[in-house]
Amino acid sequence: MGGWLIFTANLLFEDKVLSQEDVLQWQGMAHNSFQYKETHGHFPLWSNSMFGGMPAYQIAMDSQSVSVPGLFYGVLTFYLAKPASFFFLACICFYFLAGVLRINPYIGIIGALAYAYATYNPVIISVGHDTKMQSIALLPGVIGSLILICEKKYWLGMTLLTLFTALLVSFNHIQIVYYTMIIAAGLLLGYAIPWIRKGETRRVGQVLAMTAGATLVGILSNAVVLFTTYDSSKESIRAGSELAGNPGNNAHNGLSDSAAFEFSMFKLEPFVMLVPDIYGGSTDLQLSPQQSKAARVLEEMPPDLAVRIGEDGPRYYWGGVGKFFAGPPYAGAIIILLTFLGFFVLDDRHKWWILGVSVFTIAMSWGGYFYAFNGFLLKWLPLYNKFRAPSMILVVPTFLFCMMATLTLDKIRIAEDRAALWRQYKWGLLCVAGVFLLLTGLYFHFNYTSSWETDLLKKAADQGSTAIGYMEDFVRALREDRRTLFGESLLRSLGLILAAALVLGLYIRKVLSSSFLLAVMGLLVFVDVISVDLKYLNGDNYMENGEYQQNFAATKADKKIQEDKGYFRVFDLRDSTANTLSYGAMTAYFHFSIGGYHAAKLKIYEDLINRQLYNFPNCGPVINMLNTKYIIKPAKSGGDSVFRNKGSLGPVWFVQGVRFEPAANDVMNALTHFDPKDTAIVFTIDSSNVRLAASGDTAGTITLVKNDNDEITYLSQAPGQRFAVFSEVYYNRGWRAWIDDHEAPIVRTNYVLRGLSVPPGRHIIRFFFRPLSYYLGRQIQWMASIIFPVDDDGRDHCRDPGDQAGAGFPA
Repeated sequence: MGGWLIFTANLLFEDKVLSQEDVLQWQGMAHNSFQYKETHGHFPLWSNSMFGGMPAYQIAMDSQSVSVPGLFYGVLTFYLAKPASFFFLACICFYFLAGVLRINPYIGIIGALAYAYATYNPVIISVGHDTKMQSIALLPGVIGSLILICEKKYWLGMTLLTLFTALLVSFNHIQIVYYTMIIAAGLLLGYAIPWIRKGETRRVGQVLAMTAGATLVGILSNAVVLFTTYDSSKESIRAGSELAGNPGNNAHNGLSDSAAFEFSMFKLEPFVMLVPDIYGGSTDLQLSPQQSKAARVLEEMPPDLAVRIGEDGPRYYWGGVGKFFAGPPYAGAIIILLTFLGFFVLDDRHKWWILGVSVFTIAMSWGGYFYAFNGFLLKWLPLYNKFRAPSMILVVPTFLFCMMATLTLDKIRIAEDRAALWRQYKWGLLCVAGVFLLLTGLYFHFNYTSSWETDLLKKAADQGSTAIGYMEDFVRALREDRRTLFGESLLRSLGLILAAALVLGLYIRKVLSSSFLLAVMGLLVFVDVISVDLKYLNGDNYMENGEYQQNFAATKADKKIQEDKGYFRVFDLRDSTANTLSYGAMTAYFHFSIGGYHAAKLKIYEDLINRQLYNFPNCGPVINMLNTKYIIKPAKSGGDSVFRNKGSLGPVWFVQGVRFEPAANDVMNALTHFDPKDTAIVFTIDSSNVRLAASGDTAGTITLVKNDNDEITYLSQAPGQRFAVFSEVYYNRGWRAWIDDHEAPIVRTNYVLRGLSVPPGRHIIRFFFRPLSYYLGRQIQWMASIIFPVDDDGRDHCRDPGDQAGAGFPA
């Protein structure tokens, strides 16, 4: 099927590597875990690589090597390499759904290709959202299995639903799992309403019970992944911030409104499913001066002014998602045509619940641009406030439109009353024509303006009239380019729809045969999506293996720091901007970093980044308390340079006094002007766990013996009671401390660190990371293995940073 096409194309890239930004970042952040596994035989549960430390099971963890779901996945993917396996998996799962719906096999192939190659899929593959793509690929299998149960194929349906659910959940992209649940809820409602009308309420209960049972077994076979993810979510940025009341931090139990709606779509933007370049296509789109007026103006612009625009040149995307938009979720013009026809051609079994779920999820994609609706959902819809990127939910209508289009084409093929079909066909075409009239009006009505060029004009105003003149010319040309992109894309979609409509019309009028209809429609549907896909996933996404490995080559600065074999952290300022550590996780490949890249970082550390870490020049105390021994800065002459931070306090120290503050904001504010060497800042509520000798007692020493990720050992010796500050991130969901043979309470100190009251004398202090969620999950997963035999020591379960935990709840 479609996967073979990409697989064949991969042969052209022999010895080349698919370069994916998020996968590259994951390799950086996971390096510490893999080094640990080399010496211990298993992954650690805690990682020292980023943000001063974080749960390692949000990066990589041991998982199942031999299991029924794992073997099932291998069969479904034909053991192909990525990305061929992703497309093949999507094709197979959708083809299975088509078979469940009793659709002609050739039409099932057409639908499978349309779904697998819907443009959102190659777009997310290009940036490295592998687990999201795998989850999307499995979605039709879950829905097909559910339909089997609804159609009284109980045992087969439950078995397959369990298998598909186990696979879907294993990839831990819970946002796609959540979207699958929305589709399933719509489907079950679509079946239940007619049953209830007929008085078949018992059947409703049976189907719900069977669905719940099969789903539960599939879920519990991934108990370790789910339990650890859910548990860590309570302390991640998905649980909101303690600094509620500050701008952008107004959520205690979930993402703030601004974070949850950060990647929202304009209300008209979902039309990109029909016309991909309405809003400029992508922020990564690059056009030559021959193709772009803005690019020509940029060539003539003075260098000091052109640098304000950036290395990537003109930004053609101007939609609601913002400055990072990898590509449009284009479903295909012909798929949309068939979907519209379906509302007139099909019976009531599927079309109304499909319509309802599609409208509902499209409204959800508007996010903050439809706050009255989505703000309500954020508050009341269970778990919805754990997610970000509302635009992602367009995977739901994309799937449903492919399903609807496949059903429609099959109905057209087998329709016997051609006269009635012709009337229904004409009504469908009138609706499509109405949509294109609306889009034509938008083409002339849009101002093609975004906040990006508005900011450029404001900055140019500070440089005088000459700069303003150049920038106005650039902005004017950019708007014309955006208008051109919209117009060309609109004509392209219209042309494809006219061609498909002509073929369908001739078939209905009995001019063409069924075989000719399917052959031409299949070709048109595939050419429609693949021609757009190749803009986002093509040979340019591959690089020579040697070139790719250069990403992991240490710079002179890295090599210099690696000469120091002590335990310390690094603050990397290369390519950094305010409130961001944009060098990302690659620093963690070489060093323990106080920065990093992960969309599920601990919320207390996110607060520290936002409020202190870039609070120049007042961030010195925070940098020192984080055991930051080296700072990497970009050198003016190119490359980078290393600075030794003489104020670093090391891994642990005794303080002379403790200052108590009542609230999170008070503790955070106190970090700006304090001496962490002498003073510890502790929440008032923890005062009973703080014991300190008489003021002024500075005698005693405490040193790090060994830090082994999940176990840390210190040696303390002091004549009196002392309070120690440990430069390790506070995390109360698994870390426990012992002084000799007695457990001691860990005190949250300096907002993000750990503190401990240490009695006089010589003591061995040990910290152990034993999260209940992990061990309880293992026990429950073992019990689930009665149905699906598993081996817990084997295949590495790897999580992509911006996809796996970043885009999905509740990491």
